[in-house]
Amino acid sequence: MKKSICLIYSSIVLLMACTTHKHQIAKQPVPKFNNQGEQEDYWVNKFFDENYKKEEFQKYSGYVQSKHDTVRYGNGIITTGDTSVLRLVFTSGLIYPKLFNCNKLGAFNIEEKSPLNHSVKIKRFEVWVYLPTMANPTVYLFELTNEEATNNMTIAEFIKGARLTFFKQGWIIV
Repeated sequence: MKKSICLIYSSIVLLMACTTHKHQIAKQPVPKFNNQGEQEDYWVNKFFDENYKKEEFQKYSGYVQSKHDTVRYGNGIITTGDTSVLRLVFTSGLIYPKLFNCNKLGAFNIEEKSPLNHSVKIKRFEVWVYLPTMANPTVYLFELTNEEATNNMTIAEFIKGARLTFFKQGWIIV
Protein backbone atom coordinates (compact mmCIF):
# COMPACT_ATOMS: atom_id res chain seq x y z
CA MET A 1 0.00 0.00 0.00
CA LYS A 2 2.78 2.46 0.93
CA LYS A 3 4.58 1.67 -2.33
CA SER A 4 1.42 2.45 -4.31
CA ILE A 5 0.93 5.78 -2.54
CA CYS A 6 4.60 6.71 -3.08
CA LEU A 7 4.34 5.76 -6.74
CA ILE A 8 1.17 7.84 -7.22
CA TYR A 9 2.69 10.79 -5.35
CA SER A 10 5.90 10.57 -7.42
CA SER A 11 3.88 10.44 -10.63
CA ILE A 12 1.90 13.55 -9.64
CA VAL A 13 5.08 15.48 -8.75
CA LEU A 14 6.72 14.42 -12.03
CA LEU A 15 3.61 15.39 -14.02
CA MET A 16 3.50 18.80 -12.32
CA ALA A 17 7.20 19.37 -13.02
CA CYS A 18 6.79 18.48 -16.68
CA THR A 19 3.69 20.66 -17.02
CA THR A 20 5.46 23.59 -15.34
CA HIS A 21 8.54 23.18 -17.57
CA LYS A 22 6.34 22.93 -20.69
CA HIS A 23 4.47 26.06 -19.61
CA GLN A 24 7.74 27.99 -19.12
CA ILE A 25 8.95 27.07 -22.59
CA ALA A 26 5.67 28.25 -24.12
CA LYS A 27 6.14 31.69 -22.51
CA GLN A 28 9.45 32.28 -24.28
CA PRO A 29 9.04 31.61 -28.00
CA VAL A 30 12.22 31.43 -30.04
CA PRO A 31 12.10 33.77 -33.05
CA LYS A 32 12.48 32.54 -36.61
CA PHE A 33 15.94 33.06 -38.08
CA ASN A 34 16.92 33.86 -41.66
CA ASN A 35 20.31 32.17 -41.31
CA GLN A 36 22.62 30.39 -38.88
CA GLY A 37 24.45 33.62 -38.02
CA GLU A 38 21.25 35.20 -36.72
CA GLN A 39 20.51 32.11 -34.66
CA GLU A 40 24.02 32.07 -33.13
CA ASP A 41 23.80 35.78 -32.30
CA TYR A 42 20.43 35.17 -30.62
CA TRP A 43 21.82 32.40 -28.37
CA VAL A 44 24.94 34.39 -27.49
CA ASN A 45 22.84 37.45 -26.65
CA LYS A 46 20.48 35.31 -24.56
CA PHE A 47 23.46 33.80 -22.73
CA PHE A 48 24.85 37.24 -21.86
CA ASP A 49 21.39 38.42 -20.74
CA GLU A 50 20.95 35.46 -18.40
CA ASN A 51 24.53 35.04 -17.10
CA TYR A 52 26.20 38.45 -17.21
CA LYS A 53 27.96 39.64 -14.12
CA LYS A 54 30.80 42.11 -14.61
CA GLU A 55 34.00 40.93 -12.97
CA GLU A 56 37.67 41.84 -13.01
CA PHE A 57 40.05 39.08 -14.09
CA GLN A 58 43.80 39.33 -13.55
CA LYS A 59 46.04 39.28 -16.60
CA TYR A 60 48.60 36.50 -16.78
CA SER A 61 51.62 38.00 -15.04
CA GLY A 62 54.32 35.58 -16.19
CA TYR A 63 56.29 35.39 -19.40
CA VAL A 64 54.23 34.69 -22.55
CA GLN A 65 55.98 33.09 -25.50
CA SER A 66 54.29 33.00 -28.90
CA LYS A 67 55.52 30.90 -31.82
CA HIS A 68 53.49 30.00 -34.92
CA ASP A 69 50.12 28.77 -33.62
CA THR A 70 51.20 28.11 -30.01
CA VAL A 71 51.16 30.46 -27.04
CA ARG A 72 53.05 29.32 -23.90
CA TYR A 73 52.37 30.49 -20.36
CA GLY A 74 54.91 28.84 -18.07
CA ASN A 75 53.77 25.21 -18.21
CA GLY A 76 50.45 26.08 -19.90
CA ILE A 77 49.87 26.00 -23.66
CA ILE A 78 47.12 27.31 -25.91
CA THR A 79 47.18 26.27 -29.54
CA THR A 80 45.24 28.93 -31.41
CA GLY A 81 45.42 28.15 -35.10
CA ASP A 82 44.65 31.84 -35.42
CA THR A 83 47.17 34.30 -36.79
CA SER A 84 44.79 37.25 -36.88
CA VAL A 85 44.99 40.29 -34.69
CA LEU A 86 42.45 38.65 -32.34
CA ARG A 87 45.23 36.28 -31.30
CA LEU A 88 46.41 39.24 -29.18
CA VAL A 89 43.74 38.21 -26.64
CA PHE A 90 45.97 35.21 -25.85
CA THR A 91 49.43 36.71 -26.38
CA SER A 92 48.62 39.74 -24.21
CA GLY A 93 47.75 37.46 -21.27
CA LEU A 94 44.08 38.47 -21.10
CA ILE A 95 43.04 34.83 -21.58
CA TYR A 96 45.30 31.98 -20.47
CA PRO A 97 45.01 28.25 -19.60
CA LYS A 98 44.34 28.68 -15.86
CA LEU A 99 40.98 30.33 -16.69
CA PHE A 100 39.93 27.01 -18.25
CA ASN A 101 41.28 24.97 -15.30
CA CYS A 102 43.74 23.07 -17.49
CA ASN A 103 47.29 23.39 -18.83
CA LYS A 104 46.80 22.54 -22.48
CA LEU A 105 43.96 23.43 -24.82
CA GLY A 106 43.09 24.55 -28.31
CA ALA A 107 41.21 27.79 -28.98
CA PHE A 108 39.74 28.38 -32.43
CA ASN A 109 37.02 30.35 -34.22
CA ILE A 110 37.38 33.45 -32.08
CA GLU A 111 34.75 35.90 -33.23
CA GLU A 112 33.77 39.36 -32.14
CA LYS A 113 30.01 39.53 -31.64
CA SER A 114 29.56 43.07 -32.99
CA PRO A 115 25.77 43.26 -32.54
CA LEU A 116 26.29 42.80 -28.79
CA ASN A 117 28.74 45.69 -28.46
CA HIS A 118 26.54 48.49 -27.16
CA SER A 119 29.50 50.75 -26.40
CA VAL A 120 32.87 51.47 -28.05
CA LYS A 121 34.47 50.71 -24.67
CA ILE A 122 33.12 47.12 -24.52
CA LYS A 123 33.59 44.26 -26.98
CA ARG A 124 32.09 40.78 -26.63
CA PHE A 125 33.52 37.62 -28.14
CA GLU A 126 32.87 33.93 -28.66
CA VAL A 127 35.63 31.31 -28.91
CA TRP A 128 35.52 27.55 -29.46
CA VAL A 129 37.77 25.73 -27.01
CA TYR A 130 39.01 22.16 -27.31
CA LEU A 131 39.70 20.78 -23.84
CA PRO A 132 41.68 17.54 -23.42
CA THR A 133 38.78 15.84 -21.60
CA MET A 134 36.13 16.66 -24.22
CA ALA A 135 35.52 15.19 -27.67
CA ASN A 136 33.71 18.29 -28.97
CA PRO A 137 34.57 21.97 -28.63
CA THR A 138 33.01 24.08 -25.90
CA VAL A 139 31.90 27.65 -26.55
CA TYR A 140 33.28 30.24 -24.14
CA LEU A 141 32.02 33.79 -24.09
CA PHE A 142 34.01 36.75 -22.86
CA GLU A 143 33.97 40.51 -22.71
CA LEU A 144 36.83 42.98 -22.93
CA THR A 145 36.56 46.51 -21.59
CA ASN A 146 38.83 49.38 -22.57
CA GLU A 147 37.92 52.64 -20.83
CA GLU A 148 40.16 54.62 -23.23
CA ALA A 149 38.55 53.22 -26.40
CA THR A 150 37.39 55.49 -29.23
CA ASN A 151 35.50 54.95 -32.47
CA ASN A 152 38.73 55.27 -34.49
CA MET A 153 40.63 52.61 -32.53
CA THR A 154 41.73 49.41 -34.27
CA ILE A 155 40.94 46.06 -32.66
CA ALA A 156 44.66 45.63 -31.89
CA GLU A 157 44.78 48.98 -30.07
CA PHE A 158 41.58 48.08 -28.22
CA ILE A 159 42.94 44.73 -27.01
CA LYS A 160 46.27 46.22 -25.89
CA GLY A 161 44.47 48.57 -23.49
CA ALA A 162 41.69 46.16 -22.48
CA ARG A 163 40.93 44.11 -19.40
CA LEU A 164 38.84 40.95 -19.15
CA THR A 165 35.48 41.77 -17.50
CA PHE A 166 33.42 38.64 -18.28
CA PHE A 167 34.45 35.04 -18.94
CA LYS A 168 32.15 32.05 -18.84
CA GLN A 169 31.71 28.61 -20.34
CA GLY A 170 28.71 28.45 -22.65
CA TRP A 171 27.71 25.22 -24.36
CA ILE A 172 29.14 22.23 -26.20
CA ILE A 173 29.18 22.20 -30.00
CA VAL A 174 27.66 18.98 -31.32
